Amino acid sequence: MGLHLRAKVFAFALIIIPSSVRAQRVEDTLPRSHVVPAFGLRVGAPQKASAALGLLFGEEWQKNGREHSRNAAVFLEPGLGAGRASIAYVENGYGSFGSGFAVAATVLHSWGDPWTVKPNITYAGGEIILWPILFVGPRVGLLYGTRGPRRDKRWLLSFDFGIGL
Repeated sequence: MGLHLRAKVFAFALIIIPSSVRAQRVEDTLPRSHVVPAFGLRVGAPQKASAALGLLFGEEWQKNGREHSRNAAVFLEPGLGAGRASIAYVENGYGSFGSGFAVAATVLHSWGDPWTVKPNITYAGGEIILWPILFVGPRVGLLYGTRGPRRDKRWLLSFDFGIGL
C-alpha cells in the first residue's frame, strides 16, 4: 500500500471512528465551584401560577465516568395567589440530563385569591421537588400556618408542577 493511500485510510478512520474511541477520556475528579442563575415556572396550589428567580451555588466533579454535583439554591417565587422564599439542597440535575431532586425550607405568604387557602396567611415548612427528566416535575410541601386568623386552616399540603426550581 502506497504512502498516499495509507494517509487517506488514516484520515478516513479519523473521520468515521468516534473521538471517544480514539482517545481515552480523562476524569476531572477535582471539585469545581460554580454560581449560576436559577429559574422556574410552576402551576399549582396555592399560588396558581408562579415564577421563581434565584441562585444555585455549589460544586461539581467527575467520578467513574459520571458527573456529580452538590448544590444549594436560594430563590424567591412570586405568584398570582401567594409568594415563596426558599433555601434548598439540590442533588444532581445538570450532569444527569436534568434529573434530580431538591429538599427545601420554605416560607409562603398567601395573597389575592389563592387556591385552597385564605389570603394573608403565612406558612413555613418543608418541600420536596422532583425532576425525573429535563428539570420538569412535581413539588410537594407540608407547611404550617404561623401567622393569620386562628380559625383558618393551620396545615397546608401544597402541590404544583413545573419546570426548574
